[in-house]
Amino acid sequence: MKALQQILIWTALLWVRAATAQDLVADLTPPAERGAASFEVWANQRTNAFTSGFVHTAQQGGFLSREFLQDMLDAHPVLGGMGGQVGWSKRFSTRPLGDGPWALTGAFGSEVLVSALWRRDLLELGLIGNANHTGRVDVFNGTGMRVGAFNRVSLGIEHKDTRQRVELSLVQRLAGVEWGIPNGSFWVSEGADSMEVNMQAYGVASLDAFPDTSGFAFSQILPAYGVGLSGSLPLTSELFPIQFLVDFQDVGVMWERGGGLIAAVDTGFATTGLAVPFTQYFTEGLGTSDGLTWQDVADGTTGIEPDSLYFVSDSAFGRMLMLPTKIQANLHWWPSPDVQVRATARAGAWMPEPEFTFGVGWIPGKRLAFGVDYRTGGWGGGRPVMWLECRVTKKRILSIEVDDPAGWMWGSEAAANTYGRGVRFSLRRIPGAGWTRFMGLSNRDLRGPAPVAPLKLPQSSSQ
Repeated sequence: MKALQQILIWTALLWVRAATAQDLVADLTPPAERGAASFEVWANQRTNAFTSGFVHTAQQGGFLSREFLQDMLDAHPVLGGMGGQVGWSKRFSTRPLGDGPWALTGAFGSEVLVSALWRRDLLELGLIGNANHTGRVDVFNGTGMRVGAFNRVSLGIEHKDTRQRVELSLVQRLAGVEWGIPNGSFWVSEGADSMEVNMQAYGVASLDAFPDTSGFAFSQILPAYGVGLSGSLPLTSELFPIQFLVDFQDVGVMWERGGGLIAAVDTGFATTGLAVPFTQYFTEGLGTSDGLTWQDVADGTTGIEPDSLYFVSDSAFGRMLMLPTKIQANLHWWPSPDVQVRATARAGAWMPEPEFTFGVGWIPGKRLAFGVDYRTGGWGGGRPVMWLECRVTKKRILSIEVDDPAGWMWGSEAAANTYGRGVRFSLRRIPGAGWTRFMGLSNRDLRGPAPVAPLKLPQSSSQ
């Protein structure tokens, strides 16, 4: 019996010592470090209608022949567009809170968006007149322009293992201008003696009064505010070297307060007898039409009051608008440790259509990755994209992406057939210990050798 008691006592003592040692090891385990962070700056401009060569020639000035304008119009799409973006963003993530897997994360930045759309019919009327348009209806629907300057800040949580992130965004539109033609048409008969016009147009500005002779003051600007959701959902396969990431930003609404400027046109008229009646002065007995004539327009006897055609006010009603949401989906595949294939789909930010990118990249070492992509959609057609990533320190990666590199050679033959240009710089901090890292250059261990594909040994009878 005494022997059994001694065995039990020694067993309990050993269990207590083991538990104490395990607690000590747990206490010595280093806590998870800070998560990912980044700083980005970007600028791009693109159009689907005007080549850089056409814009450069028009900028030089001088005589622009009809053939020069006609060549541009022949290649012009039915709906032309141009857009631009300039902005910066800073993102941060803290250490996980307490013993849990969630950490605080957030971002802040600014961006200026420009969007313009126009119909080819309207451009032809403005550049070469309506000589070739008689007898047909010119449609102006969809023509318009938007300009906005936005500030945003978001705060949320991020999971250190799955890297899933969700944030609440507060967006301020510092200033904005918008005008458009939801419905508009113009028709002149083949004989140029009848005309029919239909026009519904509007224009709004975030100003509480028209600028006067004293100049413009920032106190006249009426900011608008909105809230939205931002986040990311990364999915990584455990069986194949495939990674899928969905990122969304500012999915929400914005409230524009009342008191801004507004102008609207909603009118239509049809008339006949537009033949110039000068012949009656030279030919006796030749009468003119009873309808509106060019002479009436010249004499100011049309009977049309300008105030009845449009409405202008500095007391616009408030309205609710959609935020300039951005949604992006990335798919990366590594057929080998040194080669990656990627595809990206992006929508939002006032782009008229989604933007798609396909490309291939190489990771020749532990500090460098580069690649070439093909991008189409958004504000223009197909163009090349070149990118480079450099591991400047143990935890920081510098990235450079150039959209349509030839477009930056302004004024040269190489840029004559380009439709825009763009650039993006980013400096990213890789998440520290305790965080899941995305595949690619950020997952390379600088202390060890670069991953090498397994060698296929020749088969033999002994094997």
